[in-house]
Amino acid sequence: MKYLAPLAQVGTFCLVLATSLVAQREIFVPASDVSFKISTERSSYRAGELIILKYKIKNISNGPLYVPREWEATCPASPHLWAWFEDSGGKHFVPGFGGSCVSSAKTMSERMSKEAVLLKPGEHLDGTFRLDTKLFGGLKPGAYRIEAGLSGWTEEKFSDIQRSELAQMGAPYMRGEIPDATSIRLTASAK
Repeated sequence: MKYLAPLAQVGTFCLVLATSLVAQREIFVPASDVSFKISTERSSYRAGELIILKYKIKNISNGPLYVPREWEATCPASPHLWAWFEDSGGKHFVPGFGGSCVSSAKTMSERMSKEAVLLKPGEHLDGTFRLDTKLFGGLKPGAYRIEAGLSGWTEEKFSDIQRSELAQMGAPYMRGEIPDATSIRLTASAK
């Protein structure tokens, strides 16, 4: 009987250790571990002008994690970064996307080397995104919000084998979505 209490303590210690090791090996972490900000060079553009939207993705967590690259660099089923316009009446102008992808990646490591960027705490990824005001028959002059969303990966879209491969890559992946917005004004185009 005198050996049962120490054995129970050892068992409890092993369970706590195993639980903490599992917690340290999270495959996906919430989007709240990342900040996402968009901006434009100016607050006013001519209708019909191309707008270059700048974005910054920053790791604000205490550990390294993978964030998505801009979708033009990869061939995912859907983009990780997308932006659209909202006019002063609340109407959204969302461009579509399309293309044909032939995935050449054989392993999750190969796929993620093209689709993800590892950021250490405090590091950031900067990039640009093109928004064409000529779409939708040309946006009319007026006030607009540019809204954007950064989408991480969805755990359920990976098989058990794929999740096992991801777990061995040394850092977790962002899941969920982070929105941001900025305001601009379109003026009449020069004729």
